[in-house]
Amino acid sequence: MRINSDKSVILLVDDDIEYRKSVEIILKKNDYRVLTAGGVESALEILKNNHVDLIISDLKMTDGSGFDLLAKTRELSQEIAIIIQTAYGSIKNAVSAMRQGAYDYLSKPFRNEELLITVEKALENKNIREELSALREEIAWKYGFDSLVGVSDSMTQLKSLASRVAGTDIVILITGASGTGKELLAKAIHYHSSRRRKRFVPIECTSIPENLLESELFGHTKGSFTSAHTDGKGLFEEGDGGTIFLDEVGDMPLTLQAKILRVLQESEIRPVGSTVSKKIDVRIIAATNRDLAEMVKKGLFREDLFYRLSVLPLNIQPLRERIDDIPVLVNHFLKRENMEHEQKITMSNDAMEKLLSHTWPGNVRELENTIKRAIALSHNDEITDSDIVFITSGELKSNRIVRRSIDISTETGTLEESLKMRIENMLYANNWNLTLTASKLGIGRTTLWRKIKKYNIRKNNESVIARKE
Repeated sequence: MRINSDKSVILLVDDDIEYRKSVEIILKKNDYRVLTAGGVESALEILKNNHVDLIISDLKMTDGSGFDLLAKTRELSQEIAIIIQTAYGSIKNAVSAMRQGAYDYLSKPFRNEELLITVEKALENKNIREELSALREEIAWKYGFDSLVGVSDSMTQLKSLASRVAGTDIVILITGASGTGKELLAKAIHYHSSRRRKRFVPIECTSIPENLLESELFGHTKGSFTSAHTDGKGLFEEGDGGTIFLDEVGDMPLTLQAKILRVLQESEIRPVGSTVSKKIDVRIIAATNRDLAEMVKKGLFREDLFYRLSVLPLNIQPLRERIDDIPVLVNHFLKRENMEHEQKITMSNDAMEKLLSHTWPGNVRELENTIKRAIALSHNDEITDSDIVFITSGELKSNRIVRRSIDISTETGTLEESLKMRIENMLYANNWNLTLTASKLGIGRTTLWRKIKKYNIRKNNESVIARKE
């Protein structure tokens, strides 16, 4: 990739005027904009008043060294690329320059082509780092605390507390039922911490086979087990400097819990098959939908690990206990789906009332899926109460919703068919509780029975009337 050099500004720093002029000519012939300085202090003045993409600095100058300029430049900006050049080339100086943040090191004299190739690569590297930085900012915004949609008191307090501790390295235990958004909260904490430039590594403790879990987490050495043909990094090592998210930590085997405790206490891991430990720098955020305190009493979870993970517990309440969040979440999901599919679907008041009356055992995840399903079943760009279909685990197994969708898509649109569809939807929504269904429909139980008989509504292809309670 050729750099768009008319936007690339190079600061050339050297106290040898003749040499500086010759390098300046080479750079300008290749369409780079060049600023020049005779020493460290004059270079710093230029940096304070001008945009600079790349610095090419001599190592030894009358008022300081290229290393001095490198250190002071880093105080001003982390984005400027730096190349150190010197006639006193040595491996020691090269290593020192790279360690202090220089992109590359050139020994005088060098060929023009060598200089230009090094400059181009340095600017390419700078552009890539800037793109990654922009991407990280975009991700941080995506997983910001504003992504935790909700206006209820409990959600407001949760976001406030999480934002206050995000910048620390404190261990956090997130509790809450499945589907409440525990991983989303963990990501928000990570991307608002000083570790956001490093990886966020989610580990689902229930999805990795127990016999492979230790290797997956801590890595292994060649020959430590049958298929270990080479050394392998574990997830903790890959996440070094970042955040490790232990999802459903309550399902972790007791034998592995002791090793996680060691990571927390000693900040080190030991790969499978190795006798040497490795230092590791990670922040631990754990999550569970189980009662760990009760598991400790039953001997299913280590008490010492429980207390190490519970330094700061954050609890996400189930959706049924924060009804105020439902309309906000609905609008959020509708807006997102509308933008993605370039449509303008709205929600009727009756449909919203139906959503508010549901108990939401699947929490926010269930609400999101319900909205997606309602959009697919809706007509005339408006979701009505008949488009809101709640699915139980039993219905998923029997594919009832598939048959329901086929029935709805083939309706003729008559008033009778609409009424039948509404009764069927309400029956499914209330798990065929006839008393509750009649109440929500605003009719008597006897009237409901007559409608079921009239429309020949069946459950599991079996007559409901024949099994009248």
